[in-house]
Formats: sequence, C-alpha cells, structure tokens
Amino acid sequence: MNTNRIIHPGFWFGKSDIKQAVELAKAGVGGFCIYFGTKKDVSELTALLQKNAPHKLLISADYEYGLGRWHKDAPLLPSNISIGATGNEDFAYKKGYITACQARSLGVNWVFAPVVDLADTPQNPIVNTRSFGARPHEVSKMARAFMIGLEDGGCLNTLKHFPGHGSTQCDSHLTLPFINKTMEQLESRELVPYRELLTKADSIMVAHLKIDPVDDSAPVSFSKKFIKGYLRNTLHYKGLIITDALIMKATGGLNPLDAFRAGADILLCPDNPFELMESLKKAVSEDKTLVGRAVEALSAQEMLLAKLNSINNIPCKDPWAEETLSLSAAESGIVSQGNADTIFKAGSTVYYMEPEIYPFTEYKAKTFLKQLKENGVTVLPYSYGAVENLLVATFANYAAFSGQINFTPKQKETVQKAVVSARKSALISFGSPFVNLGITNLDRYIMAGTQSDPYQYVAAQIICGKAQAKGKMPL
Repeated sequence: MNTNRIIHPGFWFGKSDIKQAVELAKAGVGGFCIYFGTKKDVSELTALLQKNAPHKLLISADYEYGLGRWHKDAPLLPSNISIGATGNEDFAYKKGYITACQARSLGVNWVFAPVVDLADTPQNPIVNTRSFGARPHEVSKMARAFMIGLEDGGCLNTLKHFPGHGSTQCDSHLTLPFINKTMEQLESRELVPYRELLTKADSIMVAHLKIDPVDDSAPVSFSKKFIKGYLRNTLHYKGLIITDALIMKATGGLNPLDAFRAGADILLCPDNPFELMESLKKAVSEDKTLVGRAVEALSAQEMLLAKLNSINNIPCKDPWAEETLSLSAAESGIVSQGNADTIFKAGSTVYYMEPEIYPFTEYKAKTFLKQLKENGVTVLPYSYGAVENLLVATFANYAAFSGQINFTPKQKETVQKAVVSARKSALISFGSPFVNLGITNLDRYIMAGTQSDPYQYVAAQIICGKAQAKGKMPL
C-alpha cells in the first residue's frame, strides 16, 4: 500500500524545483496542485510528471476565474459574483465547460471549484468575488450548473470551503479564522449548498476554520466531529475529502497527520512533502487502526480516477469563445445602483481616478478609458479640488495572503473627499461588490465584478448611456 498517494504537493512556477517534483512523482504521490507559470509551462510540467509517475496523477488547479486566475497568457473568465448577478445558470454552465476544456488542454484534470461560500460579510477578505452571492439556494443553482459544465468538459470538481468561509473576517492564508455559530445556524445557511449538491460533488475541500460551538478542540480541517461526524455520518457523503492547502498560516503548525486521522483523504500542499511521506508511512505501520483509514483514503482516490477516466474520454467540442461568454455575461450581469441618470455623454469632461494607485496615472482600466474616449468623453486625471464630473474605478479584489479586499481606510478617505467635491459622481467596481459601502453622496454605483476587457467595455457603454445595466446584485 503506497500511502504516498494520500499526499498532493503544490508546485509554484518560479519557486518550486522541477527535479524535486519529478522525485515526488516517482515516489508515487497522488497528484500535484499547480500555481502560476504560462500555459506552455504547465503543459510541459504535467506531461513530465505523468511520464515519471507509477500511476495516473490527479493534477489540480484553483481555476475559479478560468485559467487566467493563475496564468497571465490565459483568458480571465467572469468572476462568480458577476455570474451570480446575471441570475442565469447558462452562464455558469458555460464557464464550467470552457474552464474544463482549457484545463484539459494543459493536462489539468481536477478543478478546485466551485466556491459555494456565501458573500454575506463585506469585511471578508477571502471570499467576495469568488462567491456566486449571499443567497444559499441561488448559490447552489449556479454551482450545480458550473459543475455540470466541468463534467461535460471532462474535469473533476470540488465544493469548497466546507462548512462555509463566508462569514469570516480574516484571511486563513494568514491566520486562523473563528466563526461563532452553532451547527443549527450553519445548517440554515452555510451548509445549504453542500446538502443540495452533495450527490454531484466529486470532492469536498475542508476549510481551516475554528468553529468553537461545534468543536473547540480543532479546526474543521483537523476535526473528527466535522469530517467523520457530520460529513460522513450525518450527510452520508461517500466521495473524496481534501484539506485546504496545508501551507496556509491558519494551520498554525498542526501535524498534517491529524487531518488524515480526522478523515481527510488527501493532504494538499504540505510544507515538506518528503518529510510527510516518511511520517505518514511510519504512522500507518505503527498504528494498525490507521490501516483502515489509509485504505479508505486510497479507495476514495481510486473512485475519483475511475470517474476521471470515463469523463476524460469524452472529446471536448469547440468551446464557446471566452470573449463571447464574458461579453454576454457582462451585458446581462453588470449592476447599477443609485441615479441611473448619472451618465457622461459625448462632449462631457470627467475627472478620473483609480484609488489603488492615486495619484499616479498608469491606469489599469485601459479598455474602459479607451471606450470612454471613443464615446466622445474627455478624461482628465483627478486632483484635489471641486470638479463637475468625477469618475472613480476600482479593481479591489481577492488576493491570497493579502488580508485586504476593499478600500483601505486611506483609499476610502480619498474617494470620499473626491465625491464630496464633485457635482456629479460615479464609482465603478471591476472587483469587490462592497467597495461603495460607507461612501456617502455618491450619485451612481456600477458593479461589474470582473476586470476583463469585455466587462470594461460594457461598463463604459453603461456610464455613457449607450447601454443599460441589467444585472441584479446577488447579495
């Protein structure tokens, strides 16, 4: 019995050693999770690892926004919050299908998505745009369509982050979040998507969260009460259970073996996979009660591979172009709040700022600004003082290990002062839907939720009065 298969190391282009990864593949680890690199980099690496492994590897990636989330030469698909704002599952399905087809072309066969956390806490720095919204049943509806798309495209799925990361206010990449909710409270909201999607889940990722009312002794990812007690015995989930990445600071130096003992089938991205292989092998050989646990974990992985072999044999039809999906979703899902008559027509002059880089003018919203100019709007950099028309655009978004997603206090103060000084003002978010909270006297708020060129183009059409915002805020 090769217990090395229970371990799935991470590989970070620009940081990880390819020779060591090949050694891990030869040693029989179960798979790898890939981060960064170009499409060519990933394709070459996955082929090399599969060639050197004694069995088929599960190659995973966090393609929550499509491949563009990690590879700069790949397309960025609409965020989940943007998909949720359309209210249309067809967009979620197409996003899943395109993601799977493109992932397969690189040798990635397992997508760590969909995120079914609820976007119900504005201060949450780690969920936000990754969520389909705050309404549990709507989140389930979108996630189900995405999962079907993934399967039709030939990839496995993962529901995450069990039992729900939405109500946290800190980043588990940096510290251990605490949630003060009972199981009954979790079941009324956070756990709804898991109950509704359980039969379609290829795997479930358990989160590094501490929920003391349920288990005050261990985080969820190390908790027998949550994994064996609730997932296995109460929900009767038969599929594979995987930890969130073990390199995250929320684990606080806990022994990965304790996550395995608690019921996790795969230990993802440990700090030292070579050391963990030895300690896992030793633990199983010395503790006979762990033999059954190892058999369960390896059997769950074999079942996953069996399904992968069946769906991977289905050829990928030509997927919808990602630009077509993004443009259609933008036309259906961009949300407008406030005074819809606050538009900037041809001949207008607007003063523009991006708070994240203010007062610099190396703007990120290049497509947006180009379209404004093509619509006859003169755009000038904002500087302190009274102005007729103010336009603020932000790309505030999720970034692991940052602990920040909305405006910083200083950025918020800068925006507020600018809004007060303007006769007419508009704020457009190509990221977080919550950045407008606490900004007073703002005439119009437009939530795009995705930074790609199609979203920038449509947002410009809306603020110039050439298109209508048709989305509804899924919060």
